Amino acid sequence: DLTMLPIYIGVGDEANQGLCTGTENYWCVNKEASEDDINATLDFMYWCVSSDEGTKAMANDMGFVIPFKKAVESPNLFVKVDNALTAAGKTPVAWCFSTMPSENWKNGVGSALTAYAAGTGTWDAVVSAFVDGWATEAALNAAA
Repeated sequence: DLTMLPIYIGVGDEANQGLCTGTENYWCVNKEASEDDINATLDFMYWCVSSDEGTKAMANDMGFVIPFKKAVESPNLFVKVDNALTAAGKTPVAWCFSTMPSENWKNGVGSALTAYAAGTGTWDAVVSAFVDGWATEAALNAAA
């Protein structure tokens, strides 16, 4: 009895929009690790995305979306809804966290949105958290 709905905000051709999906998590390898550890990590990452056992573990045990051709299909209901919308010709929307200035900025906007939704905050506070918070984080990042 669960489903996912596309996010509609009143702009563009939203009737043809699919789900907004993605993650802010990335796989990384520590360049300061030993060569043996780096190679073992790269081998493990390759195993996860190329072997039947690895893709099964990622799909069935971890519930991940696995965008590789030979991957096992995920049993995750939300992944299935996204796949059905994409197959029906809807355009997926990237959830691109790498363009956001910081976790602090996301937390500020999230808090302002929560207060607004609960009726204890204003829309102006949401706008300020987004715009002013972005400017503050951009200035901090430029100074770093």
